[in-house]
Amino acid sequence: MSQLILGCFTALLFIVFVVFVNGKICKDPKLATPNDFYFSGLNVSGNAAPKSGVAVKLVDVNSMPGLNTLGISVSRLDFEPLSLFPLHAHPRASALITILEGSIYVGLFVPDPANFFKSRLFSKILNPGDVFVFPKGLIHFLYNIGNKKLLL
Repeated sequence: MSQLILGCFTALLFIVFVVFVNGKICKDPKLATPNDFYFSGLNVSGNAAPKSGVAVKLVDVNSMPGLNTLGISVSRLDFEPLSLFPLHAHPRASALITILEGSIYVGLFVPDPANFFKSRLFSKILNPGDVFVFPKGLIHFLYNIGNKKLLL
């Protein structure tokens, strides 16, 4: 009986001291393994959303636990020719893209605090080897302007 009580008490202590960050349990550093900081598979395309022409392969805290609390993720995007990744924003982090194959037109909007409809557009055509950053929270888009697949 005393072992059962001790076991329940230990479980209760564990529950009390579990720390969640970003909705994930922070792993005890003593229990971490190299696999918590490793991912394999960005050499393979992700699954395209129906009718979007864009396949996304995301590496985040769900697939690489060591990313928890770092505020970063990495992804591979494959665009069919003339595909658009529509207007969106990343409210918690900036996004950095590197063009590996193809050409893409990207743009971001910097809002005018006095009048949102007077936002300033920063846009650029990017080619292999080019890097572009989308600052945290800014609305942006990506459009494959080429006649072949784009990889970033």
